[in-house]
Amino acid sequence: MSETSKPVIIEHQAEQAGRQEKKSSYIKDSSSRVLSIAQTYGLDALLQTDKPEKSILERALLRDRKRKELRQKNLEQILKLAHISCKDETAGDPDQDWLYRFFDMAQEVHNHSMQRLWAQVLKREVTNPGSTSMKALKVLQDMTPKEAQILQRAASLACSFGGDNSRKLLVGYRAQGGIFSFGKRTTASNINVGNFQLPYSSLLVLFELGLMHGTELESGEIGLDSPLPLIYQGKHLSLQAHSRGVRLLYYRFSPTGNELCKLLGNKPNMQYYDQMVALLSQKFTASTDAQPSVDTTV
Repeated sequence: MSETSKPVIIEHQAEQAGRQEKKSSYIKDSSSRVLSIAQTYGLDALLQTDKPEKSILERALLRDRKRKELRQKNLEQILKLAHISCKDETAGDPDQDWLYRFFDMAQEVHNHSMQRLWAQVLKREVTNPGSTSMKALKVLQDMTPKEAQILQRAASLACSFGGDNSRKLLVGYRAQGGIFSFGKRTTASNINVGNFQLPYSSLLVLFELGLMHGTELESGEIGLDSPLPLIYQGKHLSLQAHSRGVRLLYYRFSPTGNELCKLLGNKPNMQYYDQMVALLSQKFTASTDAQPSVDTTV
């Protein structure tokens, strides 16, 4: 299946919600905040000065009805977004158990940006049944919009190289010193991904979510006999090493991380791309728009 043609953009809505709240009321203290929450969710009966008119059972039924209505609204919005994103792709039949689990989880998604992501999950499952695992759904269910933003930033820096199509976060290279290295046995050069809104604290979030392996890895030595294919957000590069002893440094996305990155689609960060190409050009001759043809496992 091809990658998502239009990337899903995750937006943090805290500031927008804050502006909307200021239009309706100015809450300055914690007790007013709790009262506002209680009123919104129908739990303010004991916070009123007058005795509640409805019984506790009536209040519970009313709250349950509102929650069911909101769940229904959430699912209808997600199905609408999924339908809008569909074109003329060949469709299959998602597993019924998968659909039931999907609906159970998706009905609790209120954030509009996250609803777009869940809509993409459904579309992908319709066009390619079995493509999104239950584990990926569970991770997505527990993910906050802020965590989804972090994944989105990491996904925009992800590439794949060699014969391994799994996504990796390339952070540099290590090379053996030559005869004129004046005692330096190895040299290393790195990209500071923190300059691209992905500090190490964000990497820790991805590690804890199980979306990225927590150890910096080193590729095998890049050979001189054939170019190394590298794909960044749909852009194809061919890397011809200048000398022996060069290895790439990277973090690897987990299988679940790969699944969720595919849902987000290609959204290249051109500043990172330019810096990555400049870094690799120190040890490689980089040719663009080269289709991968060599199966090189690194």
